[in-house]
Amino acid sequence: MEWSEVLDEIRKRVGEENLTNSCGGEGCRVDMTDVPRERIVVDVERVFQVNRRRGKRCDRMLFYVDTARSKLVVVLIELKSGNVNARKVSEQLQSGANFASGLVPPDIETTCIPVVFHGARIHDAQLPKLKRAEIRFHRRTFPIWKRKCGRRTKNLASVLKLASA
Repeated sequence: MEWSEVLDEIRKRVGEENLTNSCGGEGCRVDMTDVPRERIVVDVERVFQVNRRRGKRCDRMLFYVDTARSKLVVVLIELKSGNVNARKVSEQLQSGANFASGLVPPDIETTCIPVVFHGARIHDAQLPKLKRAEIRFHRRTFPIWKRKCGRRTKNLASVLKLASA
């Protein structure tokens, strides 16, 4: 299966009406400069609302192909303009990973990058919990990356670059 077909399949499974052009929202700006152009951004809130699904969920999902490594990259994004609760963020990102698993064709090589964008400073008691938290996706675990909302300096691209290194 060609990579463009993989992205088309995900697009079809999600539904065009649930796609967006932005990874930001919820009072949190995410700069997408230098993020691959061939991508899909899913508004997970909208997917759950349209399909009358309940439960925890992350805010956005970004799918793109890392052609150099021949992998589909699944970026799970939680947006927090206020306080960050490590347990709640972990649950929302894990729920997003579980949902994304059903969107990705099973025979495709993937990697996952869970990230929380936050507006307020993360409380000292929450930082170690967030650092220890891991998200399971396709039988592997991934750390949760943290970035500030509203930074104009490629805040999403910087996470993608570091996580792919």
